[in-house]
Amino acid sequence: MRVAAFVLFSVIGWTQPPDAGSNPPLREIPAHMRDKLSPADRELFSKLISAELESVWAAVVAEGYPNCFINELTPLNPSQRMIGRARTIRYLPNRKDLRERLYSAGPQLNYKASEDAQPGDILVFDAAGETRSAVTGNVTATRLMARGGAGMIADGAFRDVPALAAMPLQIYLRRGQAAGVAPIQMSVDYQVPVRIGEVTVIPGDILYGERHGILVIPAGIAEKAVERALATVEREEFQRGLLLRGESIYNVYPKLSEENQKKYDAYRKRKGR
Repeated sequence: MRVAAFVLFSVIGWTQPPDAGSNPPLREIPAHMRDKLSPADRELFSKLISAELESVWAAVVAEGYPNCFINELTPLNPSQRMIGRARTIRYLPNRKDLRERLYSAGPQLNYKASEDAQPGDILVFDAAGETRSAVTGNVTATRLMARGGAGMIADGAFRDVPALAAMPLQIYLRRGQAAGVAPIQMSVDYQVPVRIGEVTVIPGDILYGERHGILVIPAGIAEKAVERALATVEREEFQRGLLLRGESIYNVYPKLSEENQKKYDAYRKRKGR
């Protein structure tokens, strides 16, 4: 993981000045889930949480997924990044006969999702933007946290918002609501593709949440996307360092001048790249 947004480094006899405060604070995997993750997920999530969202977005788009960013929802903890895997639940407007049949067959799906959750999971509730009733609240979130979950997302409303905001989970929602799910909505599908805002989310997708939105990363390209993004992060940090030293942007971004490219190549060589 990056230990600072800008670090002090030497490139052919010059030293980059320290960060002037333009980058966000450090992000870390929350303690309640970190030690419960599989080694593979811990490595992947650690890389992702250290990369800038826009760099990962560019890598996902380059792989052929341009419709991948959700920006209709609000995070309860804006300074906290969220990394995890999607576990999906779909809701429909309430209908008495269908609700009775579905709910008599087993537990409500918000309960099932929190009980089934694996470390790093994010519960994703497709409520089609309905905010007159909430899809779930504090109790199911507590079970998710105990299971090592990363967060919850609702294209709709949650209950118990103050309690949710105090948890180490990250929560995204359209708004808060005091009312429960009945009689307006019912949970109907579990672990199926869902729509959140204008983006399709599939179970197992990697979700990267920042204060301004959520990036949806197909699981099959996650490793490739994060490696490409980290390379971009390294280059852009170098470019910002040049700008802070007073270089003209025309010699720095988006393409380094020939002289600055040589400095960058030397810097990467010194780091063993």
